[in-house]
Amino acid sequence: MGKQRKTWSTDLKEGIVLSVLRGELGVAEAARQHGVNESLIHTWKTQFLEAGRARLAGDRHDHGITQVERENDRLKRILAEKELELDIARKVRRL
Repeated sequence: MGKQRKTWSTDLKEGIVLSVLRGELGVAEAARQHGVNESLIHTWKTQFLEAGRARLAGDRHDHGITQVERENDRLKRILAEKELELDIARKVRRL
């Protein structure tokens, strides 16, 4: 069987990246201390900086949530209309 990959918590990744960016640790030293490959730290650092750059440019992750909420509201209105139609049809059938 294959070796299972180790997962790193977001807090640990952030701590490592920030210590490298502050100059407290070099990438090689941080890699040795935390048992992480240097290339992985470089990847985390790049991702961290790109996410910050995107946020400063106005890119918002919660935009998708509002789109889902709008779709949810639309579907709720459709369901309410269909329930009303069924209720009216039931009343007409009783007459």
